[in-house]
Amino acid sequence: MKIIVIDIGNTSVDMGFFSSEKLTRTAKISTKDNKSEFEIANSIKSLLNINENEIHEINIIISSVVPNKTQVVEKASKLINNKNPIIVNHSFELPIKNKYNPPEDVGIDRLVDSVATINLYGAPSIILDIGTCLVFNAISSNKEYLGGSIIPGLSMASDSLANSTALLRPVELRIPDNIIGKNSIESIQSGIILGYAELIKGVFKKYSNEISPKKDCPLIITGGGAELILPILDLNYIYNENLSFMGLKYIYEQENNKK
Repeated sequence: MKIIVIDIGNTSVDMGFFSSEKLTRTAKISTKDNKSEFEIANSIKSLLNINENEIHEINIIISSVVPNKTQVVEKASKLINNKNPIIVNHSFELPIKNKYNPPEDVGIDRLVDSVATINLYGAPSIILDIGTCLVFNAISSNKEYLGGSIIPGLSMASDSLANSTALLRPVELRIPDNIIGKNSIESIQSGIILGYAELIKGVFKKYSNEISPKKDCPLIITGGGAELILPILDLNYIYNENLSFMGLKYIYEQENNKK
């Protein structure tokens, strides 16, 4: 089995290559660039180091929360090996019951992460994706996707401060030395980094009480912004930076078994 998995998010297009069940290569490009399908096809092949001799063996599966980018990446995928990629959508029969209301309103990336979590860690589970936004997802013991919370991401919060105030400017986000900032830069770093760490702990506690009274509910963390929070997050958690790739792999295998 050789598959390319592509997860199109608001900030980046994340790509992975599975060969013989193993994730062997990963890469990403910006979602906001204006590359053509030809340029994206070349980027996928070069960044994932795809051998021309193996192209005919490869299949591609895509999930996306950016519709206009989906079309371009789909065309790029067809250029790679002249095959139609699998585009994951809400009509797929996933191994999880979607309780969102209406079901199609939930981001497909949240369902992909949920599929990976159930396969890897079981249910009930709580997922936190730290990316453009902080997104919590709750999975019941009956493998139901219950819903979640959406919070502006760390960079989004920092940019909002700079764009919405006259005297505050953009700052580099890093863990501050003290909770009490001694200047504007430290104050913003404290408010965002340390404040969000406390927010995560609080939301996780409430979620856990809601869906897992026995307190047997793991917290699964993923997302590109996690490294800013994890060093100071005094919680038991499992970090899996490749959660979406694993979810797409499981969905591909399920679809392939139907044939």
